Amino acid sequence: MEPVQQLAFLVDLAEAAGIVIRPAPPGSQGESGGAFVRLRGQEILFLDLSATPADQIAVVVSAIRDRAELQDRFIPPEIRQLFDADGPELDLSGRT
Repeated sequence: MEPVQQLAFLVDLAEAAGIVIRPAPPGSQGESGGAFVRLRGQEILFLDLSATPADQIAVVVSAIRDRAELQDRFIPPEIRQLFDADGPELDLSGRT
């Protein structure tokens, strides 16, 4: 699965977990790939659309890694391994 496909699958999982996905505001400073915030009780994942898919994937994985509501969902092995990887060491090249 290519990184863009992985990202799309992960975004769907995040939305299924109740997380609102928004593009990061233009010119925003902060985490590479985006940021996950809780604002007035709502969970929002801001994705930096100018970042690489790999950086965006890392932000989404970090936001949904421990979500209980996703435990019973089928997640393909190539996506599941992203959850088991350790953050910066994550291989998101899409190569097998």
